[in-house]
Amino acid sequence: MNFDPRFAFALFAFGGLGSAGCDLPSGTGGRAIEFEMQLGAASKPGLPIGSFETSTGWKVELGEALVAIGPVYVHENPPPLAGLVAPRGKSLSGMLWDVVVPDAHAHAGDQHFDGGEVKGEWLDQRAFDVLDPGGVRIGPVPGTEGRARSLSIRLDPPRASIGGDGAALHGHHAYVIGVAEKDGLVIPFEGGLDIEEEGTKRSVDGIPVDVSLGDGTIVGIVIHPSAWFDGAHFDRLTEKNAAGRFVITPESQVRTAWFLGARSFSAFSAETRDAQ
Repeated sequence: MNFDPRFAFALFAFGGLGSAGCDLPSGTGGRAIEFEMQLGAASKPGLPIGSFETSTGWKVELGEALVAIGPVYVHENPPPLAGLVAPRGKSLSGMLWDVVVPDAHAHAGDQHFDGGEVKGEWLDQRAFDVLDPGGVRIGPVPGTEGRARSLSIRLDPPRASIGGDGAALHGHHAYVIGVAEKDGLVIPFEGGLDIEEEGTKRSVDGIPVDVSLGDGTIVGIVIHPSAWFDGAHFDRLTEKNAAGRFVITPESQVRTAWFLGARSFSAFSAETRDAQ
């Protein structure tokens, strides 16, 4: 199942974020099952993963890009606007996009998302290499048989027990090295992102999915790195490190754009495959 990124962006902006940390409920009557998750990344047509052009006109090529993902919760309830009907002659994605565009950097808020029953939960954490074209399969994940309509993803600081190359995060929630170019100006950059523990800033809820969970079902989580720096102005970076790259400092505009983009509703989508 593929998602129009504009639809995901707009739908998420209405979906809101909320706290997802809870245990699987007991006594729901569903059969206990085990499914799998697949972490992957989206690329722009004709470009490798990590290459994209921002809305601010910068052509970006990421050489390294890692993010700490997990836990992940699979919910029974859909995002709040999943049942919205578009007017005749206008797509749902286009309608939502028109409404949301004035707030072009919609991001995680403190609104409550009622996901209902937790149909499955992966409680570990992975340092995911966004540029890995093969992605990462994780599981088995315990769950309850039945239909699931949304996902929640935690963006927490890396644990000591994190899977993957945790050292490449350098203690941050996410870390990148890349080059941005615009009008002949080339800006090599590097830095880490930290998300403060405040409200629901470390939780992204209401990611739409529609799957009948069963043994062996694969739930894919797709990261869109193009969303991370969409509002960035790389020419505003001023400090360089020993490697000659401009540093994304905590007070920089690029860090603010990254902070909004990594938690934005255009940064994630989901896709599913039946048991194989």
